[in-house]
Amino acid sequence: MKTIIFKMLLVLIALLGLFLLFYALGDFNRLEETKQNDQPEERPRNAALTEGPGTYIGESIDSWTAVHGYPDRIYQADNKYQHYIYHDKNAFYDVRVRENQIGMIYATGPEADIEPFTVNQQASDIFRGTSIDTEPSVMSEDGDYHFELTEVDLKTQLLIQYDDVYTQVYIDRETGKVMAARFMSAPLLVQMLPYTAHLNGQPIERTMRIEQSILQEQNAQQTLIEIINMMRANYEIHPLRKIENDESMCQQENSTTAYDSAEAVNQWLNGHERGMMLNNHYDSIVASVSDCYGVRYIKN
Repeated sequence: MKTIIFKMLLVLIALLGLFLLFYALGDFNRLEETKQNDQPEERPRNAALTEGPGTYIGESIDSWTAVHGYPDRIYQADNKYQHYIYHDKNAFYDVRVRENQIGMIYATGPEADIEPFTVNQQASDIFRGTSIDTEPSVMSEDGDYHFELTEVDLKTQLLIQYDDVYTQVYIDRETGKVMAARFMSAPLLVQMLPYTAHLNGQPIERTMRIEQSILQEQNAQQTLIEIINMMRANYEIHPLRKIENDESMCQQENSTTAYDSAEAVNQWLNGHERGMMLNNHYDSIVASVSDCYGVRYIKN
């Protein structure tokens, strides 16, 4: 009798052990499922560009000139890059070159090639089928840069990564149209810092420095005016004539601090200065780039 009772106890203990084992395995599986669900989904990556200016980033300037010819002018920037400027009636390109390698290309104008986009297309079209990261990270020699795009950025200076090329899409917020594009390498995105940024988890402030020779200043003035005229051309408005003037305009209404002329013009396009920039009653313009970017529009 005792033997039978003992065997029954052993069976009950075994059944209880199996029950506890299956229960524990169920908990473990549920825990693993929870962990998997808690992990952020990997964002799909945009394929590398196969056409347009973006394909030249990181390439030799010789590959660009072999197709586009020699530039209208070349001048030195204060960040050790050279500006190769291409300008005609309906297209403008600013190609940044250092040690014979292309690091950035800015393009605008009604007939400018900004593949995979087009000037004057609706920016809303870009959001269909394009992966856009509003908090991109870039690894550099200094560490991990983390950027944050605001709602305003998404409507005025969208950032899209195509493999190892970063593309800023400049947008006219009032019309929702694409006005220009800037293609660049990761080091130049880090140098430019166009968005709220953190380095290794610490917020960093953007600093602006404009130190130019007289020749650089004259070329920068010309670039500023040419980009403004391209914005006007995008809306079929006649170009402005440049008036020479050495006055500083940093205290005037149409002045700003910016990384370069392209960024300054996009700020004006999406600010209260837009009405003057695209006003067909103005015929001439005075530009200043000495301590800031400033312009004055003149009616003749």
